[in-house]
Amino acid sequence: MEMQEIINQAKQNIGQALADYEQHTTQTEVLDDVTGEFICALATDSSYAKQSLRELFSKSPVWDEKIDALVINGTRTHNPDPSRIKDLGWHILRNVWYEQENDLVLAMALFHDLEQSDEAKQESVDAINRLAPKAYGPTKKPSRVFKALCTALGVADETAGSEFQRLYAQFADELTAKKISFKLYVSINPAHFLTMSNPKYDRRGNTLTSCHSFNSTEYQYNNGCSGYARDDTSFIVFTVSDPKEPETLNNRKTTRQIFAYRPGSGLLLQSRMYNTSGGTYGGVEDSKLYRDLVQREISALENQPNLWKTGQSVNDSWCCLVREGDGFGGYADWTYNDFDGHISCRTDCDVDEVEPLTVGTYGLCVKCGCETSHGVYCDDCEDDGCSCDDCGDRCDETYEVRNSSGETIRVCEDCRDNSYTYCDECEEYHPEDDVFNIDGRNVCDSCRDEYYEVCDYCDEYHHRDDMTLTYNNRGNEIYICNDCRDEHYACCDKCSEYSPLDDITFVHTSNGDMPICSECIDEYEVCPECCEQIEVCGDGTCPACGAVIKSEEEEA
Repeated sequence: MEMQEIINQAKQNIGQALADYEQHTTQTEVLDDVTGEFICALATDSSYAKQSLRELFSKSPVWDEKIDALVINGTRTHNPDPSRIKDLGWHILRNVWYEQENDLVLAMALFHDLEQSDEAKQESVDAINRLAPKAYGPTKKPSRVFKALCTALGVADETAGSEFQRLYAQFADELTAKKISFKLYVSINPAHFLTMSNPKYDRRGNTLTSCHSFNSTEYQYNNGCSGYARDDTSFIVFTVSDPKEPETLNNRKTTRQIFAYRPGSGLLLQSRMYNTSGGTYGGVEDSKLYRDLVQREISALENQPNLWKTGQSVNDSWCCLVREGDGFGGYADWTYNDFDGHISCRTDCDVDEVEPLTVGTYGLCVKCGCETSHGVYCDDCEDDGCSCDDCGDRCDETYEVRNSSGETIRVCEDCRDNSYTYCDECEEYHPEDDVFNIDGRNVCDSCRDEYYEVCDYCDEYHHRDDMTLTYNNRGNEIYICNDCRDEHYACCDKCSEYSPLDDITFVHTSNGDMPICSECIDEYEVCPECCEQIEVCGDGTCPACGAVIKSEEEEA
């Protein structure tokens, strides 16, 4: 398509999205103020800004040109294919196959025989242990077991772009392949950015609303809707309640995340997961799946091995790889530890040389279409009232508050001070009955749901910044406050993740005992003398009993 065609289509998409967005909500003041100037400016700016991403995504067979989005579904995904896993494994190990054929046949069955019996699995594990004694661990990912096996057999070539990397990426992808039963939209459509959160005061119930809900003046962060649409790296990944109903793409999203990528960089940002449960909580598995699908798609389009290293977006060594754009007025949720944002670097990305991703930019005023860095109105177009919406009296100045129905109104100073309470989180006034005191702060019900969680242990609300997202003994994801965390959990010295105390082993070292979780414990030895889990001292002795620990070569 020519650029003018793309712009004209974007205008149509934005107009339709705003019509869909308002049809079920009682609050349309912002939507009523949207002008042609705004729609034209946003469509033009976004179409040009996203051109590099459009050129990349449009190479995919699942690119939908009409909605400016990839649509990943069951026809694009599949469950692991045992024969492909077997063939890829043979190709990777072919140079050593005939030297170790019997053990390799048994070992490879662990990966491609998806219905392996317990007895057969043990034979596979025994074969792996003979080939590579340190490769297997009961909780170790199969792809990591296979790579350790390759390393031990001398076939792992970690040179960027090597045949091993290419084949191993395909092997690992096939092991973790998953056929999905839903449609995942990966979009650069400005209409989808505007409607990234569902409308506030939806008659069907408020699900997946947030400070980015475009029809709300409660927060200033909805400036980010057009701010994301106008940068050159952001795209939005989401699901909807009913893909058969096109309007739900604009007013009934069920999950959504902002991603950012500059084609060819190998550097990917994944921000907070928002879902109908209220945010990050309960969305970790969906978040992992979405990241995996996006990484696979981008790597395939750029003809690169799908090998990525992923870390928290607040990681001290990587946080400098992403920065907010000038004038961005949205909520930069990837900068908060508890929102589970991630940065991924592909093997072809040099983190010391790569240009950081710039995410977000100035938004646009819905009335005049000029740039603004807060809210959906510029200063000149802001509409100030002159009468109190509570008592009806005329006054020199009014103040914005939320009434008992959740609508934004303007009231006089007396009504504000007598009937409303200031929320320390959103810095807005709310009805007294809708404000709660939590840890010494006044918090409205919206902010409580947005930023606070109930501790799984003490059943009290606390701010997520003062809580830890972790797992309980049953493997369920939970929030716990810091006090309860310190009482019932310990931080693994190896991976720095918190685990329940009964999932922690204290490993003896030359510097004292250190807590290690079950995921990391297989990296430590068991002393054959005292049977304690240990880290061997520098002089080769056990720090617990002093016994001399022989190396594998010495034992042989």
